[in-house]
This record gives sequence, structure tokens and C-alpha cells, in this order.
Amino acid sequence: MKHLLLDLAAVCLISAAHLAAQPQIGGGTCSSATLSGTYAVTVTARQLSSSGSLGNALVANGSATFDGQSMVSMNLTSDTNQALGNPLPWSGTYTVQANCTGHIAINTGPTLQIAIYNQGKAFLWNGSDSNYTYAGGGNTQPSTCSAAGLAGVYEFNASGLGLSLTSVNSAGTATGLMQFDGQGNLTANMSAFGPGSSSTTTLTGTYSVSGCQGSATLTDSNSNTFTLNFSVYNQTPVYVSGMYILIARSEHSIMSGSAVASYGQPTSAGGAPTAPPPVMNQIGGGACTAATLSGTYSLSLSGRQISGAGTLTSNFQADGQATFDGVGAVTLSGTANSNLSAGTSLSFPGKYTLSSNCSGTATFSASGGSFTLVVWNNGRSFAVAGADAIFIYSGSGTSELPPGCATSTVSGEYTYQATGVDLSSTVIGLGFEEAGVLQFDGQGKTTGSYTDSVAGMPQSEGSYTGTYAVTDGPVCLATVSITDSVTFETVTFNLVVTGLYGENMTLIGADSQAIGSGSMHSAFTNPSQAITNVASYAYSATPPGSVFALFGVDLASKTAQAASTPLPGTLLSTTVTVNGETAPLFYVGPGQIDAQMPWDIPAGAVATVIVKNGSASSNAVAVYVPATGTPGISVYGNNRAVVVNQDGSVNSGSAPAHDGDEVVVYFTGGGPVDAAGLKAGYPAPSGLSPLAASYSLTVGGIQATVDYIGLTPGSVGLYQANFNVPQLTQGTYPLVITIAGTPSNGPVMTVD
Repeated sequence: MKHLLLDLAAVCLISAAHLAAQPQIGGGTCSSATLSGTYAVTVTARQLSSSGSLGNALVANGSATFDGQSMVSMNLTSDTNQALGNPLPWSGTYTVQANCTGHIAINTGPTLQIAIYNQGKAFLWNGSDSNYTYAGGGNTQPSTCSAAGLAGVYEFNASGLGLSLTSVNSAGTATGLMQFDGQGNLTANMSAFGPGSSSTTTLTGTYSVSGCQGSATLTDSNSNTFTLNFSVYNQTPVYVSGMYILIARSEHSIMSGSAVASYGQPTSAGGAPTAPPPVMNQIGGGACTAATLSGTYSLSLSGRQISGAGTLTSNFQADGQATFDGVGAVTLSGTANSNLSAGTSLSFPGKYTLSSNCSGTATFSASGGSFTLVVWNNGRSFAVAGADAIFIYSGSGTSELPPGCATSTVSGEYTYQATGVDLSSTVIGLGFEEAGVLQFDGQGKTTGSYTDSVAGMPQSEGSYTGTYAVTDGPVCLATVSITDSVTFETVTFNLVVTGLYGENMTLIGADSQAIGSGSMHSAFTNPSQAITNVASYAYSATPPGSVFALFGVDLASKTAQAASTPLPGTLLSTTVTVNGETAPLFYVGPGQIDAQMPWDIPAGAVATVIVKNGSASSNAVAVYVPATGTPGISVYGNNRAVVVNQDGSVNSGSAPAHDGDEVVVYFTGGGPVDAAGLKAGYPAPSGLSPLAASYSLTVGGIQATVDYIGLTPGSVGLYQANFNVPQLTQGTYPLVITIAGTPSNGPVMTVD
């Protein structure tokens, strides 16, 4: 039986250290260079008087280019209740603080606050001038765009205002599906809602794209013309994942919102799809049923009532969860704030239908409202738009949620943006926009800062201190209670935690004077994503006994490595605990720690990790501990698997394996084995410790015969697979290990 005792620290990347007052898992700092390049942006603005009268409104989208130093220029198209389709060229200067908030000063325009997230790939902004309060945001754009790159189906959701001549007279919302054919033709199924009215129509027309900015002209069966301006953005290098949209219907309404691709579409360097989009979600066809929506989803829901005289008379904001039974019943539940009361329970039981094209209806007996329902992302996301006797509604939700909840699920720095209204008794007053940052310690305490903007008034700044709690359940819910340093008011935020690692949150907030709603996002890589399989760097891939890498700042005073086994619980003055239990350490450095997950940590649940450097403790961070293996194959060089050939050489381009040879590949995260007496930090027994779960191994997609797979005798947390090389032609092939249905990374080996 071959085995190899590896220095695991040698195959890990060591991140550069940063100076900080105390150790921190994840984290980082921002500067003006964090914003660099071109972003798709959207802007909404409103003029709201102290009596709640909506005098003017503006919606715009386009692109913003940041030079990475201090200058920004924007190319926008705007609609107002006075004029449609006007260019809005903004330019100015910007600054970014270390906490990822900053300011943009537009020449002869508003001053905007900016809250950056996702490591500079996206931002939220708000601000004000003498007329408007502004809100919006941006996402990085692809390097090239084309009409062909938009082939496929997009779900859209938009809200806005109804117009009578040039005056605001109502609220409006719309949702539906758009089909781009990649050749300039566009079809849309749209449901629109206004006060006491709704309509569903099919629109057809053409679209064009130039420099990632696009426009479309659509016509319905009654010859009403709709104008659509959009700005394409992408969240990953190879997928067109969405776009901001701006809808204007002649002189009757203005709306803004977003559209998201039903499926990510792989693109070539030129922007054209390399493969046709999936059949599902095609307008007029597809494969959706009521069962496509099944389980628990997050929920964000808002409602507005605007009188015929243009007065905002009622406002409603809620978040929580939506539960679909997969047959036709749905329940919306959570917490709601309105201009009449805050912190009330939301409970809307109802029914839903879903047709094959992934659009349908929903009705709720509690509100008496009717909604259009649209589903995308293989049933993982939905949007609704509708109305009842009081409100015009829009909402959305996702089933992409953390696998479990703990106080440590909410950890690290989040930037946020919120839109709201001031309250005077039960009368809606001035509107406001707020941008800020909250720092969560993972143990129930939070601090932060904010900037508020109100049209025609100086911007105000302040800070928050307080506590928070997280409720475990199908959806992670958090309640934040903070004190405003300026008003000394107690502000309550109700949060719904979304994303696979808790990196996003929707929020509603209230104090005795105002209500608001918005979103929060991790400014940097979410701390849960800073704990990975040491070989594959995959997240949520740390079963009991696995070796994990932990990244952050000021984790140790310098570098140190364990010299012998059993592994120590302290290196220099650094320790790591998992659920309070000390984890054995392979290596510590200012930016990275390699440690073993204790064998007795409960599997299939969330655990809490804390680093202590001397007397200073880090934020607490949640990590999901899988119950089965999540293999990560050890890698060296240019994505080469650590494979030892039959002759004892390490597999490489110049040292290939041969058909039928027995070779050994080394990996981590194998999960449970059939062996007794395993102790964290101690070498594996000298005998066999085979995997307890099902497994397979392929080279170039061809199944290989495995002679042994399990712990490597005499090593700590290291696994190996002895297998026979399948018959292959000469070449270099990916090697993949699958355990209990979970595949590993796919580094390569060479076969002669």
C-alpha cells in the first residue's frame, strides 16, 4: 500500500497580511481603486413634499465609468413626468473610505453616498439635491456586448408611477417574461397593475445593443407603444446574468426595475452564446408546473398607495418567507411596517398556479389581492406584482439560502441602502434615502455609520451601536436593535438572510419617526466563504476530520508550522476553536491558518469558528459541516493533481502514468471512514480506514477501478485513492473523485 505524508501547508496559498487592530476572519479594506472600470447603473428619484405630495419623479439607467482614482463619468438616459428619453450626462469626482462607503459629487448635480459590496463588483447609492432624493446602484459590465449575447428568456419586475398629462396620479407595477432571439427581435408577456385595475398583454418589437447599452420598441395589440432602455451587466465573467431595465409607455407611465436571465448563458469572447439556451422558460413553451415552486423562499414585499392628486397616502414594507407546497398553496409570513404601525405580523395564505412558460397567478385571501407570479433560475427565484383595494405591490424571493442559521451566520461588514418616508402621526411626510455600513461581530453585537439624504436639506451623518439576534429556521431571520447617535432613537431592522453563505440580506427598518426598506450585502467575501477545503478551496466543504484553510487579517503575529504530531492546539499565540473546541493546527500566518476540523463536531449542521491571537479574538463565523465527504484533490503547479505514479514519481507532463498502472491520488475532505479511535490532531491508524460512503473516480470521464480509498495511514486529515489508470489515448485528463454524490475539483494528470 503506497502512501505519502504531505506537508499540507506547502500546497496552500498564503494571502498577504494587512494591519488591523484585532484578528478578523474574512474582511479587507476599500479605496478609490476598488471602484474601477465600467458599471451598469440605475437611478430612481422622487420629489416628496412634507405633506406627502409627489411633485416630480425621475428614472434613468446607463453606464458609469470610474477611473480607479477620483473621476467618474456617466452616460444615462432618463424619463421624468415632464419628458421621456432625455440624455442625462453626469460627471464628477468620487472618494471611497476604508469601510467601503464613499461619496460622489456630480458637477451641477446631486451629491451621492455610495455603499460598495462584493469586493468592488457592485454598489448601492443614494443622495439628494434641491429637487430630488435619489437611489440606485450598479454592477460591473462585461467587456463586450451584442444583440446575440441576449438570446434567451429574461424575467423582469418593475415599479413606477402612472401619469395624467405631466402629473403623477397613481402607483404602478409590472412583471413578466421577455424573449430575446439573439437577432434583434423581442417578445414580452407583461402583466401591469394600477389602482383598481390590471392588464395582461403580449408585446412584440425589436431591440438593439451598442456598447452594453440597449433599447427596444414594443407594441401591444392595441398599437400602444412601449419604450425600453436597458444596460447589460454580468456577475461572473462568462454569464449574461441580468440587466437593468427602464420602461416608458408613451405619456402614461414611467417605470424602472430589473431583468434577470432565466438561465446563465455561456458566451464566447465575442459575446454570442456558445450553446443554445435551455428549453425551459421559453415563452409559449417550457416545462414549469406548480411543483417547480416547492419549499421555503425568502420574501421581500412592498406596497404603495398614491392618490389621483399625486399624494402618497399609504406605504407598506415587509420581509420574511414564502412557503410553496408544490401543489398550489402558498403562505407569505413575516414582519410588516406601514405608516400606521410597525413590527406587525404578516400572514397571507393563498393559492398559486404556474403555467408551462413559468408565469402564473397568486391570490391571497387576507389581502383580497391578485398577483402575477413569475419564476426563473430553475424554480429557485420568483417575483410577484399585483394589487388589492389599498396597495400596488411588488415583491420577490429566492430559495438560495444558507444551509443553517446561527448568530455567527451574520458576521463581518455589510454595506446597505434603504428608502423610506418620515412619519408625522399617521401622515406621510418627506421621503429619505439612507446609505451606510454595519459591522457584525458574529456574537450578537453590531456597530455602524450612516448618511441620510432628504431633498433640499443638508445631508446628515450619524452612527449606530446595538445588538442583534438570528432565528434558526428554513429562512434565517435576524432582528437588529440599534441606537442612533444623533437622534438617540431606537431603530429596529428586520433582516432576511439570503445567499448560500449569508452574503445578502433584505431589510425593513422603523423607529418612531420613519420606516424604510432596502438591502444589505457583504462588502468583501463573506466570512463564511473565508473557510474552505484546504486543497480545493471549496466553501461548505469541511466535514469532521477534514483539513481546512481559514483566511483573514492579523490571524497570527508571523508564520509558524507544526513540527510534529499530535498537532498542537496553539502555534505562536494563535488558537482556533470550533464550537468552543480547540482545532489542531498545521500552520498559522497573518493571512491564513490551516487546521483540522475536530472529528466530534456535529455533522450536517452549522458550526461557529473563532480565531484568537494572543488576548484578541476575531469575529465569530459560521461554517457548514457536511455529514458526508466533500473531496478536494491536492494540487500543485498549474492545476495538476498530486498523483504518485507506480514507479514512485509524481505525475507530470514529463512523468506520465500508463494504462493499467496502479497510482495514488491524495485528497482532503473525504468524510466518515470505517475506523475506530480517531482523534483530532493524531495520525490515522496504520491499518486501513476505508470510506464509509459510496464513491467513484474518473479520469477524463472514464471510470477507474479503485483498490482502496480512505485515510492515509500515519497522516493527519489526509486521504488517498489507489486506482488503476483506465485505458486512454495519450494526453492530459481531469481527475474527479465523487463521494456520496459530491464531486471534487478536477485537476489534471497525464497518461502516456
